[in-house]
Amino acid sequence: MKPASEDDILALVNRFFPVDHPSLMLGRGDDCAVLRRGGPLAVSTDIFAEDTHFRRRYFTPFDTGFKALAVNISDIGASGATPAGLSIGLTLTGKEDEAWLSEFCRGMKELCDRFSLALSGGDLARSSLLNICVTAWGNLPEELPLGLRRGMAQEGDIIFLVGTVGMARLGLTLLEACSDDAACEQVKADWPEACAAHLRPVPLAEEGMALARFALQHHLEQRLGLMDVSDGLARDLPRLLAGGRTGLGADIVLSPDDLAPELLRHAAQNGISAPDFAFEGGEDYALVGTCPAPFWPELARVLSGFATPSLMLGTVRKGPLTLNGHGPQSAGFDHFSC
Repeated sequence: MKPASEDDILALVNRFFPVDHPSLMLGRGDDCAVLRRGGPLAVSTDIFAEDTHFRRRYFTPFDTGFKALAVNISDIGASGATPAGLSIGLTLTGKEDEAWLSEFCRGMKELCDRFSLALSGGDLARSSLLNICVTAWGNLPEELPLGLRRGMAQEGDIIFLVGTVGMARLGLTLLEACSDDAACEQVKADWPEACAAHLRPVPLAEEGMALARFALQHHLEQRLGLMDVSDGLARDLPRLLAGGRTGLGADIVLSPDDLAPELLRHAAQNGISAPDFAFEGGEDYALVGTCPAPFWPELARVLSGFATPSLMLGTVRKGPLTLNGHGPQSAGFDHFSC
C-alpha cells in the first residue's frame, strides 16, 4: 500500500525513530529541532543518489537506508567524534510503498540503535529518482576541538590502515555485471563478504573514537592524522598526506596476505593483481592514518583489541606515492572525471 500523503510518511518514520532523545532539546515536529550540544560538533553531509551511488536492481530498501547513513557515520568516526544524530532529506518517486519505506527505515534504524543516534528531522520531496541526503553530527572532546584530521604527517611517520580495502569494489564490480535479479542473488550467494562490503559497510566509529583517546593520552592532537577511505587508497592517501602542499609520499606495501580471500579468488580467476585492485578500489570506509613512528607499537596494541583488522602500510617520505615498488595504476575513482 502506498502512503496517501506526506503526513502518512512522517507517521511511518515516527514508528521507527523516537521524537525525544538525549541529543535533542527539542525533537522533530516544529520548524527546527534544537540540538543538545555536548562539546565541539563534527558535522558531515553526504548525498546518496539513485543510479550514481546505488541501484535498486541489487540494493534492497534495507541496504539503501543502511548505507545512506553508514557513509556519514564513517566520516564522524574518522574525526574521532562520538556519533550523536542525523537529519535526512529524501526525494521519493511515488513508487515507494509502505513496505519499501518500512524496510528503508529499518536499515537506518539498525545503525541508529547501534550508535544511539537521534533523528532530528529533515525534508521530503518528490522527484523522478530516489535521492537521500544525510547530515550527521557527533560530539568531539573539548580537548580535541578540531578532531582528528588530514595533513598531520611528517617524514618518518607510520601510515596505518584499520579495516579492509578492495572488497567493496569487488562487490560493486560483480553486482554491476548482473543481468537480472536472479543473477544478482546468485552473486550475493557466491560472494557474500564482497557484496556485504558494498551494500552494508560497517562504519568504524568506535575505532575512530579509540584513536582520538590515544591522541589525547599521548598529546598527539597535532600529529595523529586520520580519514576514512571512501574513494580508495590511491586517491585518499595523497589527501591524508596533503601531498600537493607538502610533497610527501610513501612506499606502500600491500601483500596478498593483507587481503580478503574472496578478493584473492577473484584476482586469480581474472589474472589481475589483487593489491593493485584493492589499492584503487573505493567505498571501503576503512580508516587510514599517520602517527609518529615511536608511538606505532603501542597504537598497534590498542588497535589489536578490536575485531577489525589493522596493519602498517608504509612510512612517510618525500617523493611520489608507490605501491609495492611501482607507481599506482590509476589515481582512483572521481565522480567528476568520468
